Amino acid sequence: MSTRIWQEFFVCENEDELLTITKENNTCKKRTEQFNYGLCYTYMCSEYRKYPLCKFQLKAKHSSDGTYQLYSSEFHDHQQRNTTTRLPSPIREDIIKLSDNGIVPSQINKVMKTLHPDLSIGTKVMNVARAHRQKDRSSIKFIQDLQQWCLLRQNVPPPNKRHDIFIPYNVANDVNDLFICLTTRQLLSACKYSSILAIDCTYKITTNELPLLVFGTSDYNRRFYPMGICLISTDESADTFRTLFRGIQQWASAVNNQAYTISYVMADGAPGLTSAMSEISLARRLMCWFHMISKCRKHAKLIKDKKKWLLVEQDIFSMQLIFDDRIFAIASRLILLKWSVDAELNDFRQYFEQEWILSLPYWYEGAVCLTPSTNNGLESLNGRIKKDYTLRNRLPLSAFLKTAERMPTDWSKDSEEKPFQSHITYKDDLKLGAHTWLQQVDKTQILQMNANVYVVPSKNGNMSTTTWVQQFYAGAWNNYDELVNWLNSARLISCSRLLPPLFCTCRTDLKEYTCVHALGLLMLWGSQPIPQLIDKQKNGDESKSRSLPAKIVALSQALSSVANSWKDIVNSFKTSRSTPITRIIRLGSTHFDQRSTVLKAIDIPANKASEFSNAIVIDYNLPLKELFGGLCESSKQSIQEVPHVLTLDEAKQLQQFFMIIAISNLAGTLEMNLTYSSLT
Repeated sequence: MSTRIWQEFFVCENEDELLTITKENNTCKKRTEQFNYGLCYTYMCSEYRKYPLCKFQLKAKHSSDGTYQLYSSEFHDHQQRNTTTRLPSPIREDIIKLSDNGIVPSQINKVMKTLHPDLSIGTKVMNVARAHRQKDRSSIKFIQDLQQWCLLRQNVPPPNKRHDIFIPYNVANDVNDLFICLTTRQLLSACKYSSILAIDCTYKITTNELPLLVFGTSDYNRRFYPMGICLISTDESADTFRTLFRGIQQWASAVNNQAYTISYVMADGAPGLTSAMSEISLARRLMCWFHMISKCRKHAKLIKDKKKWLLVEQDIFSMQLIFDDRIFAIASRLILLKWSVDAELNDFRQYFEQEWILSLPYWYEGAVCLTPSTNNGLESLNGRIKKDYTLRNRLPLSAFLKTAERMPTDWSKDSEEKPFQSHITYKDDLKLGAHTWLQQVDKTQILQMNANVYVVPSKNGNMSTTTWVQQFYAGAWNNYDELVNWLNSARLISCSRLLPPLFCTCRTDLKEYTCVHALGLLMLWGSQPIPQLIDKQKNGDESKSRSLPAKIVALSQALSSVANSWKDIVNSFKTSRSTPITRIIRLGSTHFDQRSTVLKAIDIPANKASEFSNAIVIDYNLPLKELFGGLCESSKQSIQEVPHVLTLDEAKQLQQFFMIIAISNLAGTLEMNLTYSSLT
C-alpha cells in the first residue's frame, strides 16, 4: 500500500467555510479522528462508488484557534465508471428532463431504446421517473381543510346505514406523514367470514404521487371483496402496514361485534410489509405466486442455457403444488440438491434459496388451504380503479377525495347484492365429469386414512394408494423427481367440512376448490345426486334431447327388468325361509350387469370382509354400509353361504336395494321418480 502525499490546500476560518470548500470540491466526510492537537476530518470524493479509481481526498486539522488547515491528496479521476446495473447518470438526467416535460414512461422508454439500442433499460425508466416524482412531489395545500374533511367523517354510522363512508383512523400532517382509511360497515362485514387479508398498492392516481393501499379478502368462489382503502404517504415504510394491522383488527371487531384476528396476509414481496409482520406474529405471510414466478423469470438470465431454465421452471411449478408444510420442507432440500449437481445453476440456486425458501417461503398451495395463491383479484380491482374512477389520470387531491368516497360506496352496495359465499355450488359439467370418474376409477384403491381423510388414485399414477400412503408417512424420497412422481400418483381428499368445497390435492381443486375426485366421493356416499345423463344430438346450432317414443321404450324395458327381478326375489322368499348371500348377490348382478367388483369379493378371506361390504355399497350406490348386517360373519375362515332368515323389514330393505339399482340405470335415460307398491 503506497503512502499518500499531502499538500497544503487552504486555511478555513470557521466550520461554515470548511463545509463550503469541501462541497465545492465534491467531497464527503469519510472519517473523524481524535489526536493530541485536536480533531482531524478526512474527506473523499462523493462519487467514489461511481468512479472507484478516483483517489482524491481532503484532510482538515482543527486548530486551537478555531481555524481549519486543509490538505489535499491526488486528483479527481472520473474517466472510468464502475460496472453497475444502474443507468448511467447522463441517461438518468435525460429521463428526468423528459418526465418533467410531461412525457409518460412508456414514451420515454421508446426514446431511450432508440438513442441507446444496446442498453438494457426495461423497467428502469419507470423507476427513475417515479423516484424523481417522489422527491419533487408537491405539498398538500390547506392541510387544515384535509384534517377537517377527515374529522367530519370519523364517526361510525348507525347499523341501518351500512353503505355510508366513515374514516376509522387518520393522520394528516403533511405529504410525507399521511394515512387516511375509508370504509363502510358493509365492507368490514367480510371480516366475519375470513381471517385472510390481501393487500396491494396502486399508484399514479394523485398529482401528489400518493399511493393508494387497497385491502380485502376472497370467498370460496374466489371473488374478491374489498374491505377498504387507505391513502398513504409511502408504501415502503413498515409503520404504514403496522398501522393497518393494528387498526383493522380494532375497527372490524367494533363494527361487527365479534373479535377479528388476522391469520394470513397475502401480498407481493414488499419488504416493508414483511417487516411489519412482527405486529401480528402469529399470522403467516403469504407470497403471491404470480409475483414469485415473475421474479424467478426475471432472474432466468442467471442460467445461460434456456433449455436448462425450462427444466428449472418445471421443477418450480411442481413444487408450487405441494399441499403440506412438511413435504415442502423436504422438497426444498431435494430441489436444491438436484440443482447443485449442475454448476451452471449455482447462481440461480443461491438466489432461489435466499429469496423463496429462507425469506419468503409461503408461495406454495399448501401454505393455506382453500385460499387463492395469487393476488389477482385485488390486482384486477386496482385496474378497475384506474379505468372506471380516475380514468387513468392523476387527480388533484381535492378531486380524488370525492372519487375516494364513491369507490367504497359502490363496492359496498355490490357486496350486498353479491354476498360473501362460505360454500360453493357444483356446476353441471363438473357433475358429469365426477360421475364419469366414479365409473372409471378402481374403487378398491380408494383408501380411508382417518375419519375425514381419503386417498384416491390419480389418472396417471404409477403406484398403488397403499404405497402412496406409506411414502406419505415415511417422507424418505431419495431425490426430487421421485417426490414429484409420488405427488402425482394419488390424491388426498379431506372431508372435514360439512359443506363444499372439500380439499383435494389435485391441481384443479388447489386452484379452483372443485374437482371430480371430491365430488365423485360425495356421489359415492349419496351426499350428492348423480347427474341426469340425457343423450343429446346436435341439429345445426340446436341441441335436442331424445324423442318421446325412445324414452317410453327405455322406460318400459327398465321397469320390466325391475319387475321381473323383484318377482323372482318374492318367489324365492315364499319357497324358502333362508337365502344364502351368494345367491342374493348373483341374482342382482344377473339382471343389472354390475357384477365385476362384487363377484371378485366372494370367497375372499374373512379379514377382507370390510372390503366385501364396501364392494356392495360401491357397485349398487347404497346409502348404508350396514344394509346386509348379519349376512357376513367375519369370524368365519372365509365368506361362504351363510343361512339367514329374512324378516319382513329386511325384505323391505331388499326392495329398496333393487329400487336404488333400477333408479341408477334409469338416471342415464329419464328424469323420473319411481315408486313401488308395498310388499305387504
